[in-house]
Amino acid sequence: MKRVLLLIVPALFCAACVPRSGPVAEPPPPPQRFILKETPSAEPPATFQGGFVHNACAVLTPEVLAAAGMALKDGFLQGGQRLSTTDGDRPDLAGTGLWASTCGGSVTVSGAPQQIDTSVSLNVLHSRFSRRTEWRDAVLEVGARRVSSDDVKVSLQTDYNILELGVTGFTRLPDPEAALTSLLEGIRRNVAQGPRSMPVHSYPAPYDLVADPCAAFPAEVFTTITERPTDGLQRDLFSLSETPGSKYNSVEMRCDRAGQVALSEGIAPSVTVSQTVLSVPDLAVAAVREQCDFSRGEALPRPIGEAGCALAGTDGGQILFRSGRSMVRVSLVAAKTDPVTTRENLIKGAEVVYARLTPSP
Repeated sequence: MKRVLLLIVPALFCAACVPRSGPVAEPPPPPQRFILKETPSAEPPATFQGGFVHNACAVLTPEVLAAAGMALKDGFLQGGQRLSTTDGDRPDLAGTGLWASTCGGSVTVSGAPQQIDTSVSLNVLHSRFSRRTEWRDAVLEVGARRVSSDDVKVSLQTDYNILELGVTGFTRLPDPEAALTSLLEGIRRNVAQGPRSMPVHSYPAPYDLVADPCAAFPAEVFTTITERPTDGLQRDLFSLSETPGSKYNSVEMRCDRAGQVALSEGIAPSVTVSQTVLSVPDLAVAAVREQCDFSRGEALPRPIGEAGCALAGTDGGQILFRSGRSMVRVSLVAAKTDPVTTRENLIKGAEVVYARLTPSP
């Protein structure tokens, strides 16, 4: 009997050592990155000083790059400075001003023996060169080419736009001339189809965010803050890339508006609404509080959202608050402002921006 027990007891201990079958705990998934969705815009093309605007990102499309054997590393073009639809032309300024939009991004090249550090960019300078207003009369003329080390720039011109195509690492491409010819043909084709609005970018569920910073910043908010009318233009600076940070991924986008002012009064007032969209919603409050502490922000007389503060400046000021998964900053730069009035007007404008960014329950 003792011999049987000596055999059974070790067996029981060994059985306890064998892991039981059942669900195995899996490691937590990595932080979810933003997933951008691109759709055509239903808005009419933008105009500037009486002429149609060829927005850079609507001309240098992924299809144009693909035809040249290139693909964007980040999946989307980097929409730098661009002119959005206007609130109204300024006929008194027609023919006297210029405005530029930019677009581009890092690309990979098919057929290359090894990975090449290459990028493609397009700058479009908008101006009024003639009295013709129909885009169908536009003629795309290719100007001189300039090559500097491994880079190339080619100038093109329409009635109202000067376009400059740039390619870095040009001489290291498998077939540089063929790639450049294909890019120019694609740009010609898109210009010939007429001006198009910038595509709409949005983040589907669970983000449910429309990536349009100017939508939360109408012209009346500018007037509320500055007590002046705008110059009739809204300017988007919107990066579609995601920047991996030490704590979270983020997307930066902002909208600028400037005012009308005589030179004798100093600089024209300008207001910027910028959003830092965070991949983790719960970190937005912490990010705002951290920035307020770092900048020694002052408490708002009436709260805007769950966290916020006021940042004073010698020529203007800022209001910082949280909306959803975004850290939002409303900034004013202006000369000869009264600090008390400026702060109150900034708060009023920030409240409108907050209401537009925060959906109703």
